Amino acid sequence: MPFLSFFHHFSIGYYLNIIFYLIVFAITLRILLDNRNPTWSLAMLLVIYFLPVIGIPIYLLGGVNWKKRKIVKHIPERIFKSNLSDLIEKQQKFLSAIPSEYENDAVKNVRMLLNSSGAIMTMNNHLSVYDSGEHLFNDLLADLESARKSIHMEYFIWKSDSLGERIFEILKQKVGQGVEVRILFDGVGCFRMMSRDYKRRLRSAGIQMRYFLDPLNPLSGWLLNYCNHRKIAVIDGIKAYTGGMNIGSEYIDGGARFESWRDTHLKLTGDTVSLLQAVFLADWENSGGKVKSERDYISLPTETHGELAIQIVTSGPDSDWHSLKDLYFNMISNANEEILIASPYFIIDESLEEAMITAALSGVRVKVIMAGTPPDKWVPFWVAQTYYERLIESGVEFYQYQNGFYHSKYLIADGKTATAGTCNMDMRSLHLHYEINAVVYDAEKARILKNIFEEDLNCCRKVTMEECENLSFIKKLRNSIFRIIAPLL
Repeated sequence: MPFLSFFHHFSIGYYLNIIFYLIVFAITLRILLDNRNPTWSLAMLLVIYFLPVIGIPIYLLGGVNWKKRKIVKHIPERIFKSNLSDLIEKQQKFLSAIPSEYENDAVKNVRMLLNSSGAIMTMNNHLSVYDSGEHLFNDLLADLESARKSIHMEYFIWKSDSLGERIFEILKQKVGQGVEVRILFDGVGCFRMMSRDYKRRLRSAGIQMRYFLDPLNPLSGWLLNYCNHRKIAVIDGIKAYTGGMNIGSEYIDGGARFESWRDTHLKLTGDTVSLLQAVFLADWENSGGKVKSERDYISLPTETHGELAIQIVTSGPDSDWHSLKDLYFNMISNANEEILIASPYFIIDESLEEAMITAALSGVRVKVIMAGTPPDKWVPFWVAQTYYERLIESGVEFYQYQNGFYHSKYLIADGKTATAGTCNMDMRSLHLHYEINAVVYDAEKARILKNIFEEDLNCCRKVTMEECENLSFIKKLRNSIFRIIAPLL
């Protein structure tokens, strides 16, 4: 038959080629219509055209613009509005009562974060800062043991090592006492970190556990590039922890790879705890968990905890705005005296790079501490080196930590405002990960972090312009090649 002979004239490969070119064409249109950063768009298109086997999966896993197509349904802002209307009303009255001529940089931050991420500013708070895993986990374990009503824990990494076993025994005991225990893991961060036996014992003990975007789930596994990088623990709705430390013994002793581990974590009590609780509940529901009544977990304390102004800021790939990146940009751009940045990784976009250069050229002291050698990941370490020359030339100072691994994440502006939490100074944290930071408007607390920063400087090696210029051609080429795909890292 003529029709069949026509059909057999073409091979299967021909039709596969047609499908392939249609996919490339559709992705190209999608990238162009998204109107994102030209550098990112060009890098993505180059990878798709010249390395399609790699580029197409990279786009599908981490390049889709989720601001219009949401990954998750439940957002913390919705819980804020539903359950914390009194706090929102107080904040609105506070902000509306400030004459415009008296607005300062801190008030600009408050307004920006309120408008971009619904970040409520609370005043009745107390905060403790930890720069040691041993001290942090001593207090956290004690608070877990004292729980009477609920324990909610959410971590990017949770290991079934000696620390994980200690926490398991406490959680098992608390379930036996009638305490509700819910733990949420990131599917990628915890991949191969917990033994099957450990997970089985968690379930057998009556501990409720869920994965955020489980990579082994066919419905969510393809979203594995969008990690939940948050670290949250809320006990009885009255005490909360957040910061850079996951659940793992290396945060105490450095583990097998490092002689020590430097990190920063926070403990909060007061009104802010309700916000951290709301973030956990939203993430729990987004992971398929059920909550009968959010109001059972969210209530403002009746006692006074202090006069400390704090905002809790969340950010993710499907947030309306890049709130944490905008926060960093605002703090750097508005600084008049000094900017101190702590981050294990340093891969930023042009806007943050120009903000740092402009600040340094204006006479603002800008210092950055990041991980030294050996790092936990070599590629981000190499890419960071491509930023050194131009930033150092403008006056920015880079320091590499030498006394073990450096994992702290905070930024201090003019010794008055500080933000600390889970967000690194890199593209993944600023664009692809679900993150959470506390912003503290208090000179005393900023001074505590500054003192820690200055102590860490004693364990650092300053990066010089001479060593940047003397870097071998091969290493410069290697770093620059990875820099091309920096927006995708």
